[in-house]
Amino acid sequence: MTKSLNSPLGVCVLPEAGSNAARTVSYPNYIHEILKHAGVCYQNVILEDLPEILPHLKLLLTVGEHPLSGEVKGLLRDWVSAGGAWLSVAGACGAGELFGAEAEPPASAKWRCGGAGVLGEGYLKPRDSSHPVLEHIRIPLHYFNGLPVKQAGGDALATILDAHQRTTERAGIIENTVGNGKTLLICPDITGTVVRIQQGVAVTRDGLSAPDGSSSICDAALKTDDGAVLDWIFDREPAPGAPDLRAFLQPVADQWRETLLRAIFYLAKEHNVALPVLWLYPRNLPALAHLSHDSDGNDPACAVKMLETLSAAGIKSTWCIITPGYGHEVINAIRNNGHELALHFDAYTEGTNWSEAELDSQWKHIVELFGGERPISNKNHFLRWEGDTEFFEWLERHGIEFDANKGASKIGEVGFNFGFCHPYFPIDPKGRLLNVLEISTLSQDLGHFAPVEIADPILDAALRVHGIMHLVFHPAHIVKPNVKDNLVSLINKAKAFGMEWWTGRRINAWERARRGVQWNDYVQSANGASVYLRTGNALSKASIMWLAAANTQARVNGSEIGSQIVERWGFEFRSVTVDLEQEQNYLLEITNVGNS
Repeated sequence: MTKSLNSPLGVCVLPEAGSNAARTVSYPNYIHEILKHAGVCYQNVILEDLPEILPHLKLLLTVGEHPLSGEVKGLLRDWVSAGGAWLSVAGACGAGELFGAEAEPPASAKWRCGGAGVLGEGYLKPRDSSHPVLEHIRIPLHYFNGLPVKQAGGDALATILDAHQRTTERAGIIENTVGNGKTLLICPDITGTVVRIQQGVAVTRDGLSAPDGSSSICDAALKTDDGAVLDWIFDREPAPGAPDLRAFLQPVADQWRETLLRAIFYLAKEHNVALPVLWLYPRNLPALAHLSHDSDGNDPACAVKMLETLSAAGIKSTWCIITPGYGHEVINAIRNNGHELALHFDAYTEGTNWSEAELDSQWKHIVELFGGERPISNKNHFLRWEGDTEFFEWLERHGIEFDANKGASKIGEVGFNFGFCHPYFPIDPKGRLLNVLEISTLSQDLGHFAPVEIADPILDAALRVHGIMHLVFHPAHIVKPNVKDNLVSLINKAKAFGMEWWTGRRINAWERARRGVQWNDYVQSANGASVYLRTGNALSKASIMWLAAANTQARVNGSEIGSQIVERWGFEFRSVTVDLEQEQNYLLEITNVGNS
């Protein structure tokens, strides 16, 4: 049966190896989480349908290592030679000659090490930092697992460093030209790497402290940072303006996401594929900022001072209220000024404990304090954490949809210690996506917790990856020297770069509405391309982009609409901004000028 073409880009997650067999990728289906957040128009393809759908595709992304049949390999060879583009993540699939690569077998195979070789832990180092797929990488990019290969005719765009950053003979990314088409092999495991970095590992005991004493997480208080996996030596850099401080200044997981996106857009541009994307934010905003306050101490005078500061600055923020909470007068003032009331779960203070029963008790108290209003957002006191993903399940059962617990509790881990600033849905060990958006907490109380100089590199990085800069300012510290001035300065600086300050509730609603969009009936011709977009919830001032040449025009429902060229992820897109109403279909078109 012929499949309807939803996109020129097909994404095929290959079958996983069986139990107790070597795997080059973990959480391969997480590729859909990455692409849905990015807003890319693509269609899901199962391997059994690939022979039928392949002739209708322009781009193919496969994830994983799986031996393909001779028939399928032959079809892929002919398709690429005729002008198709095959992007593979951590899998040569028995077609190494198409990728210009030779996969390494495992060492000592006779000692029950058969199957695919695995890459282990290491770092990706670009050979040519000007290549469009790699020009965003500032330091070698930490990865976990993948497919070990050597260059065998293709062009090695990046090499592999081992876990101690020693050089190896392995290639990290290989580009190859086959007839009129291209292949691109990304050897590290992108999905497993992203999940491992941004979620960390299960917290069952204290983690290892930084060797310079700047982050003593071995402190008998279990927190999210005890599960962080980035390296104290290789993944931190000197903080500009604060020479004694090394910080996580690169959002490594986000850079892996971007590597994948750049690879897709690079191949699309090389093969003249007009690919539509629903941009991350409304009005073509380059990034967002998010401010939260933990009400530790519940001092009403400090709360009033913070409210006055925010009112003068003209922004709304999220207030995480710890039990017993402020009095009703302060709670009403927070609500009436347009801020968000959220939960600050406490499993740190004496008399509390880490359990769902404790969360339930505090949640009920907070709901009553809020006059029956159920909070959407949460952040834990001291970023407390135990176990793996169980806490997300607790939040699910209490209607908490937005959480901010992955972050820095010590000065030496300030910045992107979990490697991300994009909201994501976490995944449990069995592969189930959990219905809680997670966002990182990058720093706290600049001028008190961390030097104010750290603000500029954090802001710069969030802008570069088009993420969300989330910082915490406690009302209890607003009266301390320079903290208020630092906050106001930061608010104004982010605004100057085009970032808006949103509450957690607003971020949550927007992100979920974006993910409700469906793409249908993609068509491309010599004159341009068209696609239908179907909304779920409404999206005000949504920005829709086409990867297309500059000499194009955009139409929505047959009417030409004002557009602009924007640069995103290193590529130029033609972008339109339009109000998308609830449960409606929109015909989106891009037309070459002079050929309409």
